[in-house]
Amino acid sequence: MRPYLGTARAYRWVIAAMLLIIWGAGLAAAVIEYRSTYQSEATIWAVRAAPALSVTDPDDPNVALIQTAAAQQAEVLKQLLQTRSFLIDVIGRTSLKSRFAASGDQDGFLNDIQRRFRVETLGTSLIRVSFASHDPTTPPELLNAALAVRAERIDQARQLSSAALGLLYERQVAFAQQEALDAQKALDDFNRTHPEPLSDPDQHVRAQLRLGVDFALVRLSDLRGRQERAALAPALLEVSGVEFQIVDQPRISTQPSGGERTAMTIATVAIAAGLGLAALLVLVGTLFGVPGARRARTAAREPIRADVIPASPSPGE
Repeated sequence: MRPYLGTARAYRWVIAAMLLIIWGAGLAAAVIEYRSTYQSEATIWAVRAAPALSVTDPDDPNVALIQTAAAQQAEVLKQLLQTRSFLIDVIGRTSLKSRFAASGDQDGFLNDIQRRFRVETLGTSLIRVSFASHDPTTPPELLNAALAVRAERIDQARQLSSAALGLLYERQVAFAQQEALDAQKALDDFNRTHPEPLSDPDQHVRAQLRLGVDFALVRLSDLRGRQERAALAPALLEVSGVEFQIVDQPRISTQPSGGERTAMTIATVAIAAGLGLAALLVLVGTLFGVPGARRARTAAREPIRADVIPASPSPGE
């Protein structure tokens, strides 16, 4: 330990100057980042769509109901923000469109936009979406554009899902309708070939045929109802807007905000870098031999010797 302390004393002014430069630059950058960051946020109320308005089959056991409405909607928005096409559509609706087109590194531009978005849940039905930038007018633009593009993407996906489900129901309705016609034809043929009065076995057969017709008609009616709901669900959800409501619109921030985390990160990195470089300097100086470290190392290796004082002869000797 003493050699390292000797090296530190030998390089104390170098270490002090290095720490002053690194820590000063880091703290200055943290202050600038904090004072020049403006954040805007939007609060959204999310609810789960009613089964009657759901595009999917409410009787499908594969429909996941474990996530809350807020967690589900937040996850959808997070996944959309990770896609390149979504971010390009968002930027294309803001004043950053020209800057993005003129950028030499568009991937880096998109990554910077993506990491400035934050999506978090505030409860079972509340979502907060925020964006931080050095320009106070940019965050509201990007938030409004992101929410608008998200609504369009969800609506397109819902329309496609509704069309696919409608086609499936159309085929099922056609099949059920044919079954109902076949059951009715079988009943009519039986009535034509078996005049009254009927025997007990014939009455039982006719009752079975009538029951088959009733079942076929009930199934046909149920499928037609599902087909109509699948066709109307997207339009009803779009008109009602009950699934995704923006409670607090994003606003232009007049005071710096949202830069606390980035500023703390910059300051922490600067402090850690300064301490790391100082420790590295002391280590290298000790290993390669610095005068102060050599003296301390030599002193540590020398054994402690006590002075031997010769005893004076006694008077009788």
